[in-house]
This record gives sequence, structure tokens and C-alpha cells, in this order.
Amino acid sequence: MRLLFTLCLIIASLTGFTQTRQQIRNLSAFSKLYGYVQYFHPSDEASKLEWQSFAVYGSQKMLQVKDDHELVSTLNELFLPVAPTIKISTSKNLKFDLSDIRPQSLIGYVPVYWRHVGLKLPYFDNIYSSVRINRITPISETRIKQSAFALTSPIDVSLHKGKKFSLSIHVKSNIKDLVSKPYLDKLNFVEESSVSENEKKYVFNGVFDPKLDLFTFAIEPNLGAAGSLDVNKIELRLIDNGRETLVPLVENMVSLSQLDSKVDSRIIRFFKHQGNEKIFDRELKIGDYVLQSLVPGIQCMVPLVLYGDEKHTYPEVGEGNVAKLINLAYESWPKDEHGEFSISGSDLSIRLADFVILYNALKHSYPYWGDASMNADEIWNAGIHRVFSDKTDQDFLRTLKWIANSLNDGHMFVDLHGDTDEDIASLPLLFDIAEGKVVVKKVLDSGLTKTVKAGDEVIQIAHKNPFDVLRSNDSLYSGSVQWKRAKSILSLTRGKRGEVCPLTLKSGGQNYSLSIPRTYAYNEYISGSDRNNRSMSDWISDDIFYINLNKTTTEAHMAEILKARSVIVDLRGYLNEDAETFLSHLTYKKLNANSGMFTPQILYPDYKDVSYTTGSYTIVPALPRVKAKIFVLSDATAQSAAESFLSAYKQFKVATIVGQPSSGSNGNINLVSMPGGYRFFYSGMLVKNPDGSKHHLNGVVPDVLVNNTILGIQKGKDEILEEAIRLAGQN
Repeated sequence: MRLLFTLCLIIASLTGFTQTRQQIRNLSAFSKLYGYVQYFHPSDEASKLEWQSFAVYGSQKMLQVKDDHELVSTLNELFLPVAPTIKISTSKNLKFDLSDIRPQSLIGYVPVYWRHVGLKLPYFDNIYSSVRINRITPISETRIKQSAFALTSPIDVSLHKGKKFSLSIHVKSNIKDLVSKPYLDKLNFVEESSVSENEKKYVFNGVFDPKLDLFTFAIEPNLGAAGSLDVNKIELRLIDNGRETLVPLVENMVSLSQLDSKVDSRIIRFFKHQGNEKIFDRELKIGDYVLQSLVPGIQCMVPLVLYGDEKHTYPEVGEGNVAKLINLAYESWPKDEHGEFSISGSDLSIRLADFVILYNALKHSYPYWGDASMNADEIWNAGIHRVFSDKTDQDFLRTLKWIANSLNDGHMFVDLHGDTDEDIASLPLLFDIAEGKVVVKKVLDSGLTKTVKAGDEVIQIAHKNPFDVLRSNDSLYSGSVQWKRAKSILSLTRGKRGEVCPLTLKSGGQNYSLSIPRTYAYNEYISGSDRNNRSMSDWISDDIFYINLNKTTTEAHMAEILKARSVIVDLRGYLNEDAETFLSHLTYKKLNANSGMFTPQILYPDYKDVSYTTGSYTIVPALPRVKAKIFVLSDATAQSAAESFLSAYKQFKVATIVGQPSSGSNGNINLVSMPGGYRFFYSGMLVKNPDGSKHHLNGVVPDVLVNNTILGIQKGKDEILEEAIRLAGQN
């Protein structure tokens, strides 16, 4: 009997494992296809889908699929309503057939496909863009209302409710192919006529809302970086029994979002036709497609280019099928016992959806896969098991941090909405590493200064070797060795507020122990200059001036800078000004430079065959001219904008850089927002040093390298600053 019971347990465990393995296989296939269709299949139907809801719905469906036959069937059920030309099959002979995407007549049809500069992700506005060529990219009603502005004060139309009106506007623009369309079909376009070479008259008609007393109309311009729009004549006419009466207007430009919702607001969108908007020169052609294995034994074929006319991409799917899928996806969000939405990382379907969303954003747009510890598929295969094992929203937060740590990007950090550090605190001590030892850098509590001294070696923290704690803390952060170490050293004594932490320290060759409660606010980031308690500026001597760009700007202290023989500029940490500001005072000739920043130009999935736009800038000489010798301080806390400053100094050889390598994390960030309140930031562009050498993880290497010493820490010295002062004294 006991043998039979044991055998049943073994069979049950094997059955569970097989089911879980199938679920993971299902989710792997769904996830890959999800990214190919969302970012690279250009159908109108796919552009209408709310992809986060679809990630939740699709993940739930994948948990129910029992075998590969059902998997192929379910994937078709999920994706064909929005991508009718894709193919999914267990056959090894899956082929692209042009006739599947070609209408009988090509009159009026043009190729439609995606172009990505970086990747434009939902809920985050930045420099990146994703455009469907020859299509109008859908934009949310909320976004339109936020960017639209009313051109007239609301007028009283209470006596005209339900009656017809005619609206005409004169618009000047420098855009050759300006397109005008009413939003939400509340206006009917009547005609467009030329008034002059660059001015056109647009006429619309409509009906005053029978329920609202006030009326206005608004313009929503979506012109891109280049383009202007000038509305210089507006006329509104009431149409009653065939007679037209001019309605007085009061011109008053105001953001539509500031007006009451009870105002009948009609919106006209002006935009540049995307078929003529070349965000980069490379293009796709009809017949381009991707053929990929979703999982071993199952392939997909996804056309990257479709034909489209003014009304739809070909072939058109019935609106009912798309609407049904959208509704099913919406209804799939988890709910509590009261039927209210309950969206949290403690729910498996939310964790799975978030992982699908994050995996695809990174897989198709992250520029540093060559520097990651694992490739995209390795992260998926290891991460999916963690996602299943996680139970709480905090468990999943740690999984997201593990992903970030694997990708080695100092711009990569994760947060959770509503997650605070109120219950987290640190000891009143700052630590550092010197001569291969963890030592006390500074004592923040005056009550401890008689016991603990700067320079004392840390032997144990909470009964653990401090380097073991550091290695553990490193796993919480992403980026270069120097950046992770700078953050990890600050979190050495992080823990529950009020909890007592035992320490073993060494001073003068003797160990001593003490226990200290965690009472100080925990800061994940403190710049090097702040840790050394430097003021915003200071005269080191009669002819050496120090300025801390964490706390002030060079412009604010130009009078002192002009008097100095040597100027020490502290760039440890984040900055208060752009690199160009001070550089323009250090040169007598125009300087042209490659910024070292390369924005990905993406046409194909999986970050394949990517080209780049190259950033550049010009430094124009400005008065007054600074003739002082410049010394710049750097360490691992110099990140992003500070590194642009350091790179420029090094490129133009206008300063001596003193200290330690910078963070090695520069360039604009991108952001993946996920259900449950999670946000995942990452570098969206590739950055090199201006001379073409590697910057990512390496950072800017100083001209004069300075390492901390225990003696210097004991004496309370800022050794990087001290070296710069010594060099300035030799000038």
C-alpha cells in the first residue's frame, strides 16, 4: 500500500511537470509572436488592439492549452483577427505567398510598414518614435485632448441646439502635404481650397450638440519636429432653413484640457502625411517577411509589409472580429470578489503579461545585448520559471531587478508604484573601499564619534563578511562594476527601520563590536561630491576656485572663474547644466563634434540589421573667454549628462580629468510601463566615446587616476580633490 502511495505521488509530480513544461512552451510561442505582430506587422487591426490587455488575455489562454495541436489553433484564434496574413504551422515547409497579401487591383494601394527610431512605448514621451509608413498612427482620445488647444472662448449656442453649422478656417503652413481630419467624426469635411501659395481654406459642417449650451473648436497639431501652423481666420455660421448667419467668435487660445467637459468641443487634427515623412532613408518592400521558429517544431511567417489604401490595409478583417477580441482582452483583467479590477504582481496572469511585454520591448530595441550576461532567449527561459515561482508583488519586483542586473545597464532600474522606503533605514555610517578593505568613510551620528572612527575596517555586518554582502547587493543593481559598487556600498547596512544591526570593526589592530539601530533615512544614490560634504563653490586658495556642478552652475560663478588661475569643476554626480554651456567659454574657435550617441533605426525584429542615426553638436565660442587651467573631478557617480561633459572635455583636450572612471551609462532612456504599477527603465540608444571607443560599462577614463587610501579616509580627505589641488598648484 505504501509502495502504491509513493508511486501515485511520483506519477502526480511527473504529470504536473509535463503540464508546466507545456505551459512554458505555450507562453514562449505566444510571447515571440506577440512581439512580431505588435511592433512589426503593420495591419490596421493590430494598431487598434490594446496590447497590454491582450498580453493578459493571451497569457491566460496559454495556461489552458494542452498540446501543440491546440497551441497552433489557439495562436491562430488569438492573432488572426488582427494579423490575417500571418501563418503558424508545425510544417517545416512554411512559405510566404505574395498572393495572400496582394489585392486584385493595386490602384490606390501603397506599401505600409513600420519604421522605428528607438521604440515608441506607451505612456512615455521621449525622443523615440514608431511610425507606420503610409498610415495615420492612432492616437488616444486623452492624448489628443491634452495636446489640442481651443482657438476661441466657449460661446453660448443654447438657442441653436440641434441646428446645423458651417465652420471655415484659413491655415498657413510650411508643410507641403498637410493633412486635415476631424476627430471622432463630430465634424464633416466639406472642401479644401488654396488661398495663396502656402495658405489654404478648410470648410467643415456639423450639428450643435442638442444637450450642451457651450461650443468651441480646437486644433490638434501633430507636425513632428519640422513644421509650422498658423490659423489666421475663423468663421462660424449657423444654418437655419437654408439661411446662413454669422456667429460672433472671441479668439482666445487655451488648452482643451483646461476646459469644462460640458463644452461641446470639436477637434480638427492637422498632421504631416506619414507616407512622406522619412524618419530615416532605409525602407521595406512588398514581399519582406520574417520566418521564425516560435518554439522547436512550430514556425511562424509574419509579413512585414502590407498593401493599404485610404480606408484600410489589405486584407480587411471584419470589425466584429476585432471588437470581439478587444472586449475579450478587456474582460480578462483579474477582478476581486466584488467584480472590481484587481491588478497586482501577486496575480500570475499579470506577472506573465508583464514578462511578455518587457521581454519584447527589450528584445527588439535594447542596444547593448552584446554586453549583457545573457541573451534575450536565455533571460526568457530562466525568467519564466521565476515568474511562476513568485507569489507577491515584491517577489516579482525582485525578478524584474534580476533581469535588469543580467543586462548590465546603469540606466536600467525598476520601481513599483506605491512602493515606498518608509520602513527601510540605514545605519548612521557611510562606508567605502580602500586598499582592498571595506572601511568607515564617515560617521553621521555625533554620539558615535568617540567609538567609531573614519578609516576603521569593517570585519562583519550582521555576522556576515562585508564583501559577501556587497556581492549580494550587486545583484540588485544593473550597470558597470564601478556603478554597482557605488550603489552597493551605500546599501551595506540597509534594512528594517529601528532594527539593531551588529557590527564588528577593527581599529589599531584590535577588533571591537557594537550594535547600532537603523535610524537614518536610506538613500540609494549619493553623488561623490555630496558624500564629501563639499559646498557649491569655494576658493581653495587665492588663485584656485572650486565649483560643484551638483549644486550650482558655471554661469552663476563666472565672475570668480574669470579671476582664478585654475578652476576645479566637480562632475561627480548629476549636473545642473549642459556640457555646451561652459565649453563655449573655453574655446576661441567653433568646435564640431560627434556626440557619440547613436539612435537605433529599426526595421526588422530581434534587433537585426539595425542602422543608427548619429548625433552631433557644435560649440560656438562665447564671451567672456575663460583662460584658467581647468581640472575636472570624476568618479563612478558621474552618470549620463555628466559623462557627456566629461567626454567633451576629453575630446577637445581643454581640461585634465582627475579621479576614477565614470559610470559608463549615457544616452536617453526608454521606459516599459507594465500592469500592476511596474516601470522598467533602460538605455534606448547606443553610446560610444567621441573617438569611437567603447563607452558603455567602461565610462570615461580619467587622465589622472586616483584611488582612496585608508590614511586619506582617516584624515577626512577628499583624495580626488586633493590631487586636483596638487596639480593646480603646479600650474
